[in-house]
Amino acid sequence: HGTFGLFSGALSALMGVGGLPLTISYLTLFSISSPQQHLPHHIIQGTTICAVAPGTITSALSRLNAIPMQSAAIVTLSAMVGGSGGAKLALWLDDEALRYLYMCSLVVLGGQSVVRSVGVMRRLWRKH
Repeated sequence: HGTFGLFSGALSALMGVGGLPLTISYLTLFSISSPQQHLPHHIIQGTTICAVAPGTITSALSRLNAIPMQSAAIVTLSAMVGGSGGAKLALWLDDEALRYLYMCSLVVLGGQSVVRSVGVMRRLWRKH
């Protein structure tokens, strides 16, 4: 798991994204491929949040001069409220429903990212 953590932290900091989807996917695949170490999705989520938080904070602190603090404060406070509600909902859902919801969100958000990325790549290609 240490090698994955190093890779995930570096990639997340490089790309300016949180490592949650990557780490949740890794732990889910690890859990599925290793039935003797099966982890409920609630445990995977909690473990991921604890694992990703320090790297995310470190990455943010290294970019302090590039962060618009007023916007960051508004987003942070809103995310704290939303995170509290989302955590309560996640604990209310059963493991299978939570895993299904996560997989659906990856498909929807990943699909949108792919479509946007293809458009950007086309525009860049036309410039060259």
